[in-house]
Amino acid sequence: MERRFFKAGLPWGLCLVSLSVALTGCSSDSDETETIGNGRKLRQLTISEVPLTRAVLTDNTTALGAAWSAGDEATLLNVSAISREILYGTFEAKSSAAASLFTGSIACGVYDKLALIYPKAEPTLAEGAFTISLSRQKGTLDDVAKHYHYIYGVGEVTSATETTATAVISEMQSLLAVCKFTFKDKDSGDAIPVQTLTVNYNDASVGYPTTGTVTPSADASAVAVVPSNNQQEWQPLTISFDSETASGVYVALFPISNDDFHFTVTNNNGTYTGTARATLKAAKYYPVTLTLTKQ
Repeated sequence: MERRFFKAGLPWGLCLVSLSVALTGCSSDSDETETIGNGRKLRQLTISEVPLTRAVLTDNTTALGAAWSAGDEATLLNVSAISREILYGTFEAKSSAAASLFTGSIACGVYDKLALIYPKAEPTLAEGAFTISLSRQKGTLDDVAKHYHYIYGVGEVTSATETTATAVISEMQSLLAVCKFTFKDKDSGDAIPVQTLTVNYNDASVGYPTTGTVTPSADASAVAVVPSNNQQEWQPLTISFDSETASGVYVALFPISNDDFHFTVTNNNGTYTGTARATLKAAKYYPVTLTLTKQ
């Protein structure tokens, strides 16, 4: 299967084109399963090969390569049942590859719509909504891939027996953008090592919406809705390292259109600050170098 990549975004401050990701799946062999009515019950479900995600990320300088890792856990939610009850289960990738089967147990029936969410989430809010938290990021690509870059897709149960079922996921989408930040001194042009990076909107006092809510539906599209700015919901997004690094800080951020970000970097030499205007699109990768001024 062809391996695809997330293309790098244009420099901050320019208009950006969003990237959508299409997935393909294979239905089960009709000779091996019997399609029965929509009688919804707990079944062992197999999702046909789901390609291209962010479980493992590889930085190819201008793009991020993607693949599953065997054992990756995702949440599968029965969207068709939401009006009555919240039915969901943990599903596991079976292979380390660009495409993998997923298996697990969930109450379902033929033609039920299912939402696949990676990484694993708890859809326990009203209407099966789940919360994305961007706090406690470690600034590494591996950390972003495993814990912060959320993928969402909708599929359908195509066939079932009394105890088993099969499903396909026709499309997946990334809910967040990934940035790789490096910094340089405005006066000297030298690279600025990072001990701590703090991200705010507009200026150092505004904060950043570190949580967002996603409400699944039968529609394949989904967005993370962030709360309005207030002292409870918006706090500075802070990433700290055990030792200084100049190799780049990887951060997952919510999509936004044409707004200002404020950056504060601290290291053994002092504190550096600066702002940059950006439009961030979901599923895009932005490796950028920003110029800061020493305070």
